[in-house]
Amino acid sequence: MTRKLFKDMGKYLPSYIVPSVVSFFSIPIITRLFPPGDYGNYILVMATVSVLSAITTAWLGASVIRFFPVYNKQGGLNEFYSAVIKLALISILLVFFILTGTLVFARGYFSENLYSLMKIGGLVFLISAFYSVLLSPLRAERKITHYSFFTIWNSIVGIGLGITLATIFHCGVGGLIWGKFLAIIIILPLLYKVAMGKLYFKYGKIHSAMAKGMTKYGFPIAIVNLTTWMLSLSDRYILEFFRGSHEVGLYSASYAISEKTIFIIASIFMMAEGPLAIDIWENENKENNQDFRNKITRYYLMVVFPAAMGLSVLAKPAINILTASGYHSAYIIVPWIAFGAFLVGIDHRFSYVFVFCKRTDLNMYCVLSAALLNIGLNFLLVPQFGYIAAAITTFISYAFMLVVVIFVSRRFFVWEFPFKSLGNVVCASGVMGIAVYFIGNSLTSSTLINLIVSILIGILVYSLVLFLLREIKPNEIQALKDLKNQFFIRKKL
Repeated sequence: MTRKLFKDMGKYLPSYIVPSVVSFFSIPIITRLFPPGDYGNYILVMATVSVLSAITTAWLGASVIRFFPVYNKQGGLNEFYSAVIKLALISILLVFFILTGTLVFARGYFSENLYSLMKIGGLVFLISAFYSVLLSPLRAERKITHYSFFTIWNSIVGIGLGITLATIFHCGVGGLIWGKFLAIIIILPLLYKVAMGKLYFKYGKIHSAMAKGMTKYGFPIAIVNLTTWMLSLSDRYILEFFRGSHEVGLYSASYAISEKTIFIIASIFMMAEGPLAIDIWENENKENNQDFRNKITRYYLMVVFPAAMGLSVLAKPAINILTASGYHSAYIIVPWIAFGAFLVGIDHRFSYVFVFCKRTDLNMYCVLSAALLNIGLNFLLVPQFGYIAAAITTFISYAFMLVVVIFVSRRFFVWEFPFKSLGNVVCASGVMGIAVYFIGNSLTSSTLINLIVSILIGILVYSLVLFLLREIKPNEIQALKDLKNQFFIRKKL
């Protein structure tokens, strides 16, 4: 079973990593095509599409994965998938009409440009939400290759068509949004065929017991998605309201670079940890669980903390290279966002306890409390201090959430946090940070050369200090050697 889980994770990995990488490397292109104001409007539209899709359909996707084995065993997939499609259409159309009505009644609060983009965004939401629902049967039936293909298509083709429309056809920032729309429309019939197969659609009423079961199971997930949005994206709307789309653009560019850099690394840990952690929880003793929690957290600290430190001290040259000149001043928020993202990863190490104990409702309350704190601080500080305050309040909110999660989770399961390793990692990262700061900011007249050299030197300095502190264990060095040997043997074969 464990081998099967890790094999699946290897197949899923591209569907997580590729969209993140594509999104990361699209930032330099988009910020050079459009000024901060236009980019800020684009971010607001796509954030709206993202949150509405997550709230509307994520609960249905989770229900498909949860109830598929039940109805597949009973031979009731036709009725089940018919209910899923009907519930999806009802939910999506209801939210679409609410969004349309909101735009009409609140038109005076939007700039003309943002209002026009929001209308396009409504169409993108309409089809992207349905697209998300259709991806769920692929996961439930473990059609992982198909799932990865459709996920990667959406990210690569969406941004590719968007940039093409924006540049060659001169559609402006709206071209980026139309690109998302066209990418989904082109592939949607094929996705429907692959996801639904030869199952036929049943017209008529929805099976009430089936709908009730899915709604009861999925509603808390919708609430978690809403609170997560409140915590991570609501500051863009508050910035827009008090400071305008220009600051939204400045904030969003540096935020995305900082967060995605850390989350790309952290997502690998989450992908690898989840199935193995649950397997150990279910089948091994308490001591083994505690030992695993300690080890996975230690490895996370060793990899992600220095990444956050390096990104922070190299924020200015990194932002100068990855964005247009109009965005450069926002490099100052990078450390707050990078270390905030680092804290989210620590939070995951503790919040797994809620999954183990089947108390995800407690995680919902923890996220909600941090989200409300974030919104309150933003309303208090953003009007006066702008996007810098938004970055600081994000860090404070993530830190608060971590404290709450630690306090609550320890009621169910206590394990030893690797404080000694944290001290060694902080020390090694500090030495590295001092070295790369001067190299990255003043070695030569070329910002790119400085950045590349500083990253290479930083890795060497950090590894050396960590080795001198004896944080890297002999068995871990041997494991890395074995992994390297296996890789080269496979390459030769």
